[in-house]
Amino acid sequence: MKEPVRGKGDAKSEAGYAVIWCRDFRLQALKRRGGRDFPVALVDDSQRQSIVLCCNALAARSGVAPGMPSVQALARCAALRVERPSEASELVAARFLLEMALAWVPGIEETAPGILTLDLSTQAASDWIESAYRLRDRLARLGLEVVVGLGETPALARIAAQAALHEEAEVWQLEPAARLAQLDRLPVLVAEGSAKLREKLQLWGLVTLGSFARLQREEVAARLGDEGVELWLRLTGRLRRPLSLAKLEELFEEHHDFEYEVHDREPLFFLLRRFIGSLAGRVAATGRGVAAVHWLVSFADGTCQGRRLALPEPSLDEEVLFRLASGPIEGLEMKAAVTGLRLRFEPSDPVAMQRALFGKGLRNRHLHGETLTRMRKIVGPDRIGSPRRIDTHRPGVCERAPLAAELVEADGPSPGPPVTGPTLRRYPLACRTNVQLRDGKPLRVESARLTGVVIEAHGPWKSGGDWWHRGQSWERSEWDVDLLNHGLFRLVETPGGWSLEGYYD
Repeated sequence: MKEPVRGKGDAKSEAGYAVIWCRDFRLQALKRRGGRDFPVALVDDSQRQSIVLCCNALAARSGVAPGMPSVQALARCAALRVERPSEASELVAARFLLEMALAWVPGIEETAPGILTLDLSTQAASDWIESAYRLRDRLARLGLEVVVGLGETPALARIAAQAALHEEAEVWQLEPAARLAQLDRLPVLVAEGSAKLREKLQLWGLVTLGSFARLQREEVAARLGDEGVELWLRLTGRLRRPLSLAKLEELFEEHHDFEYEVHDREPLFFLLRRFIGSLAGRVAATGRGVAAVHWLVSFADGTCQGRRLALPEPSLDEEVLFRLASGPIEGLEMKAAVTGLRLRFEPSDPVAMQRALFGKGLRNRHLHGETLTRMRKIVGPDRIGSPRRIDTHRPGVCERAPLAAELVEADGPSPGPPVTGPTLRRYPLACRTNVQLRDGKPLRVESARLTGVVIEAHGPWKSGGDWWHRGQSWERSEWDVDLLNHGLFRLVETPGGWSLEGYYD
């Protein structure tokens, strides 16, 4: 396979898109668990004469081609296996394709069967190529062969994917600085224009996309009309459109329709455990957890019973999920035979989740003294206490105060975070951060804890002190930043550099 074509601006480019293209998707969906060692063709037999829709490489080498009557295809390849489309296989393959892509970025559009368009604005441009290869390898292990096209607009990314198919490359990237040079290598048919438009361009002597993109817009509009202008806008990167993002909650679902009457619960438990094992692995592959479990049981008399079971916190523990789902089924009233079982996982969104660092209170105040005794034996009596603010303007400076031997009920409300407004949760240790600035404001944050694009920034709020004590002076500038798909965070600049101090809950 050929290496991907890359531009020189990979590390600096922020806005971009990727198109994942699974060629002959209907055939791959049907034979992704096998069918690679023999010629196979997918046919449409809904008409009087069945026609070949697509075929694999082994069949193509024997002369089988799309649009050919199946009788002629069998005459050219005696070992040809004829298959018919399967909607169930296509649905499962489409879900696998989308779930694997969600491990790359969250913003994905199902453009067409076997074609996904991804918004890459949440990932550093320098990681696009590596991520594309990683995703392609994961899909190949599932039996789906894809190519990936990268570009600054959805239209250019689609052209890049078509170029990868044409050039037999795995990944193809179109960059603004090298776009025309790369388009010079691609024939006009890569752009998926109509046959009439391609014929006109051939009469003009324009055989590559690069030569067409160098024309003036007025000339194209005068001679080729709306279709020509639309192609010119796509090639020059001026045609942009919003993506219709896929709904994540509809993905992680399994169902089974029984071919015989089921009157007991054992087959349900067997299927339930199998579904949970499969779905938990698929959710884990996207970097999420299971927030809730939905199950639905259908009966022969036309009735259904279902439940939504929420977890206290997202989990991927299969035993926990099985106990949660199987409990209500054990008490299920079965007045008729069971005909089907459907299970769906509602995934969590770890990007938007901000975990609390503090509990809601002491679980058992009567064991306070015993707990203190155990802690003193473990860490030492001089290491037990509670933080107390020091009378200074320097943030985060505390001293350790000894704990009382017994808890005393306070007359008034207990001190704590404000009852309204967000609460700043400080990290135990500030996280060193690299910050890109534009016009003096944070533009992008990169750290070991998280990486994101700054949507909105407020600040700086500057403070300092102890300048009158030699060697103890301090100064800092605070920013409150909203990171795309991450939330609100406190960003601090000191003479030693930038750090991520905490987040707002």
